[in-house]
Amino acid sequence: MARKVLPYRCPQCGKIHDYPVYEGVDVTKEPQFRAKVMDASIFDFVCPHCGSVNGVIYPFLYHDPARRFMVQLVDSTMPEDPFTDLFTTDDASEQAIRSVVEDMKTRYALRTVTTPNELMEKIAIFEAELDDRVLEIMKQGILAADDSGKILDLLFAPTENGPAFLVEEEVGFTKAIPLDMTLYENLSRDAEQFADETETRINAEWAKRHITHSLSN
Repeated sequence: MARKVLPYRCPQCGKIHDYPVYEGVDVTKEPQFRAKVMDASIFDFVCPHCGSVNGVIYPFLYHDPARRFMVQLVDSTMPEDPFTDLFTTDDASEQAIRSVVEDMKTRYALRTVTTPNELMEKIAIFEAELDDRVLEIMKQGILAADDSGKILDLLFAPTENGPAFLVEEEVGFTKAIPLDMTLYENLSRDAEQFADETETRINAEWAKRHITHSLSN
C-alpha cells in the first residue's frame, strides 16, 4: 500500500494536522483493505484534536490483478485517461508509454471515477464479472422510463436478492431494482460494438453519447 502524508485543516476545529493517505492498493497482496474501500472508511480523517470524522477525497488507485481491473479515483478536472501517469518514467518516450497503456487495455479493464460511490460501484461490477458499459446503458433506460422524475441516480450493487440497481432520490437510497439479466444478456450480444472502446470514464455521460451515436447511425 503506497502512502504519503498531506496537511489537512479540520473543518470542525480549524486545526491543521498531517493526514496519511493511501495512494493505492493491490488487493491481491493486501486483501484486508478491500473492506475499507467498499465502506469508504479509507477516506475518513479522524481529527486528533476534536475527534470529528470527515471524508477526504484524494487520488486513489484500486488494483485487482486476479480479476484484471484497475479503477482510479481522480479529480473531475483531470484528463479522461490519466493511466499514462502510472507508466511514466524519466527515460520513457510518450509513444512508448502510450503503447504500454494500449497493451494494458487489451488485458485489463481500466476505469476512472470521480466519487467514492462510483469507485465502489465499479469494483462491485467487475467482481460480479459484468460489463459496466452495458449497465450504464441499462441505467439510461430506467431513467427514461421514470415518469415521477424522482430518481437522482442509480448505483449497481449486490443485494441479498441478487444484483440490482439502488435507486437514489432526494431522501437517499429508497429501493432496489433487480437487474434484468435477460435484458443484460440481450444488450451484451451487441458488445462487439465496444471492441475498439478506449475510454476509461464509463458513466452516464458516456452512455448518453453512445446511445445518441447509435440512434444516428
